[in-house]
Amino acid sequence: MSSSESWKKTRLPVRWIEGLQFQGAAPLQEDQFEVNPERGIFILSDGFGGSPGKKAAEVVTSSVKRFLEMEAGDLDATMPFELRPYFSLAGNILFNAVAFANQKLMREFNQVPMMDRGGASMIAGYLEGRLLALANVGACRVHLCRDGMIKEIISPKTLERQVNPFQEESDSAVPLMSFGTARQLEPEITEIELRPGDRICFGTSGFRQSIRDQLLALKSRDEFSQRLDVIRSESGMLSNASAIFAGF
Repeated sequence: MSSSESWKKTRLPVRWIEGLQFQGAAPLQEDQFEVNPERGIFILSDGFGGSPGKKAAEVVTSSVKRFLEMEAGDLDATMPFELRPYFSLAGNILFNAVAFANQKLMREFNQVPMMDRGGASMIAGYLEGRLLALANVGACRVHLCRDGMIKEIISPKTLERQVNPFQEESDSAVPLMSFGTARQLEPEITEIELRPGDRICFGTSGFRQSIRDQLLALKSRDEFSQRLDVIRSESGMLSNASAIFAGF
């Protein structure tokens, strides 16, 4: 058995996954998300800056997904960028996927004046076995629900959160790092071991805590779908927001 076949057999299965978007007051939806549960790939991007921000989110989302599908399919593949000894192989693959996407976006915006460029925050995950590696750039967040408890495991990197760690971001939260604004990008890499029964939420900055916590508490796709229908009919979002929910 090849190493890549062994890797596929040992990954913790994704029992269910749902991606959703809410349309708030802003007319243009700049969020993008991509998932590939068979390959353990989860990507959520939050663009800003109008149409250029939407373009930025599209470019980095598709670029990270492409990189992960090419590199993560073969763990013997040669790393094309940097290898950091304090990350797992999954974390290194994800780190380099982010660098690859940012370089591609900077090339896309090369002839565009800085003030006319858009940008994007992103949270991306790659699952190897039971290890979930997460790369955080900007204002997105990740919550884990385990044994009935919910914990924020990825916090937004924004000016508001830096000044006050208890601050819930406003719709205009300013990310301290983002795709498309600097040639060198250092994503925050976090790695956690998942357990059967865990649920994960990847969310953009405008996603309401009350809605997130309701959905994270649900243990099956059927429960999730039924509750989501009620939430959509009863509550509007103040801003555009997106999320990915996954159960393991």
